[in-house]
Amino acid sequence: MSENIKDNIKNNKISELLIDIIESNRGKITPSEAAAKTGYSLDEIAVALDRLLELYEVRVTLDQETGKLVYIFKYPLFERKQRTFKEKLAAFISLLYKGFQLVYKAAVGVVLIFYTVLFLIILLVMFSTNSNRDEDRGSGVGDVIAAIFHAILESMHIVTYQRIIEQAYTPNGDMYMQYKPEKNKGKNFIYSVFSFVFGPEQPKIDPLANAKEILSYIRLYNKGKLTTSNIVELAGGNFEKAESKLAEYAGKYSADLEISNNGVLYGDFKNIMDDTISPEEAKNIEYYKDEVEPPVEFTGNSGRRNFIICIMNGFNLLMSAMFFMNSEFVQMFLLENFEISEMAASIITAGISIFPLVVSILYFLIPILRYPSYSRRKKKRPYNLMHKKLVGYICSQRKMDFNVNEFYFLVKSDDRSQEKLLKKVLEDVRVELEGTVEMDEQGKVFYRFERLYNELTFVNI
Repeated sequence: MSENIKDNIKNNKISELLIDIIESNRGKITPSEAAAKTGYSLDEIAVALDRLLELYEVRVTLDQETGKLVYIFKYPLFERKQRTFKEKLAAFISLLYKGFQLVYKAAVGVVLIFYTVLFLIILLVMFSTNSNRDEDRGSGVGDVIAAIFHAILESMHIVTYQRIIEQAYTPNGDMYMQYKPEKNKGKNFIYSVFSFVFGPEQPKIDPLANAKEILSYIRLYNKGKLTTSNIVELAGGNFEKAESKLAEYAGKYSADLEISNNGVLYGDFKNIMDDTISPEEAKNIEYYKDEVEPPVEFTGNSGRRNFIICIMNGFNLLMSAMFFMNSEFVQMFLLENFEISEMAASIITAGISIFPLVVSILYFLIPILRYPSYSRRKKKRPYNLMHKKLVGYICSQRKMDFNVNEFYFLVKSDDRSQEKLLKKVLEDVRVELEGTVEMDEQGKVFYRFERLYNELTFVNI
């Protein structure tokens, strides 16, 4: 039997013993406790714990009394790739919604194209009477038709088309990312039609963006070290979430969890430090304070564009409702004037009545149903922006104590609602970052973020 196989069997045995200890402690374990209860060396325990970091949801922290490293597993043990019932249900609903979007977008496109072609035929007849004066008008109409078909196929992801992402700025100067507006009028109108129903589409986020950001930061600026405060500065969140992420990254990228001389827990990612480090990696790094979410818009269209869309869909709704209410007459008319079967007449009747009627009703109903979600996101955005600004400022200053006036100066607003929001966000940030409220000798209140300061500055000590 090879040495590798023997090692794997031994590691699996140790892991099973550690799982028994973790379960008996309802999720908690320390390397020294594991060594004492199993008899294996600390190095062997460390290898087995690294394996468990990869497999299970866990966070790493320091015991406040002993200063020792503690692993706190989610209890009962929960595999990282496993999903809860709630997450499975959300994924299933999301899949259904995406399927509905695909089908419904196609339906909207069919209805829109039908009436667009009808209007274009009328225009072409008008243009044909004046073809000697304007010979190139026909090619322009053809371009519009091609653009409309292409835009519909793009929205259904049938045609591969990479929309350009560009930087945009809020009135306050905050930068965010958005899709570049389409200059082609045919495409632009189709995007407006779909965003009227489902809301403006946002650029998709790379699922590995955070991992690439963290690794680039470690390699370029932190000498291969990573603390929970570095994670907070880069991705936001509280220390508990950051401890979970530190454990995840340590397990995934084979980092050693160490404790510095001044009591800071950090991951040593020496395995990813090599001669290939390039300044280009800085492009992967975007601090939490700079991750500004785009303005929350209901449709992303102008009022004039929404008005035109409402008129068009209202017209479709009225026409299809009229055919639906007179479906027997329509079917009889088709049978009397065309040599078709009853089934064909029924299909045609449904195609000009029930189908467009359902599509048109949903066209107005879906925006109404998504309005509460839009309203919540719009109301939450000022809080999110303030949160990013405060966390970014506190992290960037690399100091422990902050005067209250610093935060009021940072906001620079005479608006009382902003002042009220600042107080709420500041208190939330204080709790998330384990800060305290202190008072100096002159009786002035200040905020102290001791853990954050110690972790952000220990690399340079």
